Amino acid sequence: MHFGKRECLQQKINHKDSGQTEWVIGMFFILILSVVLYTQLRIASFQVTGMYLEDALAASDLASALIDVEAYGKTRKVWIPDAQTAYQIYREAVRENLGLDETWVCTDSTLIDGQVEIADYVIYNVDGNLVTMQRLDASGNICEQYTAARRSMRAPNGLPIEKTGIYSEIRFPVRGPFGITFWAHKGKLVDIAVEEGD
Repeated sequence: MHFGKRECLQQKINHKDSGQTEWVIGMFFILILSVVLYTQLRIASFQVTGMYLEDALAASDLASALIDVEAYGKTRKVWIPDAQTAYQIYREAVRENLGLDETWVCTDSTLIDGQVEIADYVIYNVDGNLVTMQRLDASGNICEQYTAARRSMRAPNGLPIEKTGIYSEIRFPVRGPFGITFWAHKGKLVDIAVEEGD
């Protein structure tokens, strides 16, 4: 038998392919880093917006706290007697404090990306050991009302009702990462109280 010489093809190492792999990995790393940084910036923006909205809601709640001054002067009882008028004042205050136009759309779309809605508005009148709760609907009509023991009643955000106060909540669209829009809620309970010795 005659075995012929076989020639082995010499493989050449292509250094160009190695450089392309490093380039692809580098670009992938930069892309991931960019996504993480963008997400962190959006989260920080949401936190700042949340604090701003909380302050705006607190100011709006306080604006609508129309207490009965005569009853307060005689008995030092803090009481909000006219829920419907309080709600109308609250609506105007929210619109002004958030910079909303007539259609309730925020003029600054970096904060809120669409129309704002009032999700909840509740007045808590405390008289001794009892709390009278009045919830108003979007039209400003009382849709729920009852009285319960002060220690047993809690606001929708879970805080106990100790003093006469107002809880309000708004919902609004927010543009998240990658252009995804979702609905966010922000609520605030404000106590209208008198400190002892005043």
